[in-house]
Amino acid sequence: MEENFDAIIFSCDWDNYQNNILKDKENKTVGEWKLDREKLKSVKYAYAYLTNSDKTVVKKFHIDKWEDAKIEKGYRFDWRSCFTFTHSEDVFFEWNREPVQSPRYVNSSEMDLLPRMSEERIKMNLHKSEITPKVKYESVDGAEGTQRVRTRGTGTRRKLKVESTRNKLAKVYRDQFKEKFKFTDLSAIPTLEKQVEEGLTPEVVLTNYFNSIQK
Repeated sequence: MEENFDAIIFSCDWDNYQNNILKDKENKTVGEWKLDREKLKSVKYAYAYLTNSDKTVVKKFHIDKWEDAKIEKGYRFDWRSCFTFTHSEDVFFEWNREPVQSPRYVNSSEMDLLPRMSEERIKMNLHKSEITPKVKYESVDGAEGTQRVRTRGTGTRRKLKVESTRNKLAKVYRDQFKEKFKFTDLSAIPTLEKQVEEGLTPEVVLTNYFNSIQK
């Protein structure tokens, strides 16, 4: 896939996805990488790979140009590269190789042929990335090039874990189902909680539950 490349694939964690990838930034700038400037002349597209999501590629960017990661745009190292883009598109397909850590060169024609995910699987994979504790990586420059060193995970990353599964179900029930359905069987709650903890969203779990009651 790297022989005739015209694109890169790069990784982003959940927080970066929410803050910088999910919605296009106003300045339409992405990235801060140490990359071969000569190779970048051939790179016209970029794909965002969401970590801890069962290899989900979430977005494709159509690159306008590559430039220095300028400090005035909020970057730390102006000797690294970033790109501006004309537009982006949500894609949601599964990367078919080993997990992405550092950017790698790929062929957009091959990437775009990878099968798209179902809506239910998209929700499950996004949820998995959201609840997985973050592991910090640091780039270390040395004689053999740049290496990524894994350091201790940030145990406080998932403050949202404080919100119990039951509370999540209750909130969705109040917001989306209370006007249509009356919840009376409290013995079903542990089963519904287990389904959410295994990866389904509260919306899907409650929809399935109330549909089964109607049948």
